[in-house]
Amino acid sequence: MEKVVILDAGHGGINPITKQYVTPGKRSPIWKDGTQYFEGVGNREIVQLAARILKGKGVNVFFTVDPSDYRDISLSERVRTANKIFKSNPDAFLISIHSNAASDPTAHGSEIWTWPGQSKSDVFATVFMQEFVKLHPLTKVRADYSDGDIDKESKFTINSVNCPSFLIESMFHTNEVECKILMSQSGKEAIANSIVNTVIRIVS
Repeated sequence: MEKVVILDAGHGGINPITKQYVTPGKRSPIWKDGTQYFEGVGNREIVQLAARILKGKGVNVFFTVDPSDYRDISLSERVRTANKIFKSNPDAFLISIHSNAASDPTAHGSEIWTWPGQSKSDVFATVFMQEFVKLHPLTKVRADYSDGDIDKESKFTINSVNCPSFLIESMFHTNEVECKILMSQSGKEAIANSIVNTVIRIVS
C-alpha cells in the first residue's frame, strides 16, 4: 500500500481582506472571556499540523482544499477533487475533519461517520477512534454499535467519494469545556496526532 492520504478541512476560514469568518454558523458562542471558536479555522489548523508531521514521515498528503485557502469550497467540488486524486492514487483514503455542535450546551464527546454499509471505511474509522481515545482518555465516545462497529453511518456528501473515507467530529465547540480544548494548541495537536497515528497504522 502506498503512503497516501487526502485530508479535508471542513468549512471555510477567515477572509484576509475583510477579516471575517466566511461560513455561516459553524462557530462557538462567545464565551464570558470574549473568546470564540470558528470551526473551519480550527479544522484548517489541525490539518496543517497533521500534514506537516505526515510529510515528515514520508506520507504523500493531498487536500480537498488547501488549508491556506480561506474559501468555503462546496462539498461537490471537494468530492470531485478527492475522486481525481484517488484515480491517480488508488491507495488513497480520505479523512474529513470537523468539530460538533448542538443546541444543548452540555452535549459532549466525539464521534465518527462513514457511508452506510460495510467497507474499508469502517475498518479505518475504528482505527482512528482507537488512536483518538489514547490521546483523549476522558472523552465520551458517541458510538453506534448496531452493525458491529464503532462508527455512525449517514450519507454525508463528503463520504460519497470513491475512496475509503470517514468524517470525524472531534468534541463539541458548543460545549465550553470541550471548546476550550479545541481552542488550545495542545488540543489541536492531540487531534492532529490522532490523525497521524491513524494514517501511519493504515499505511504501514
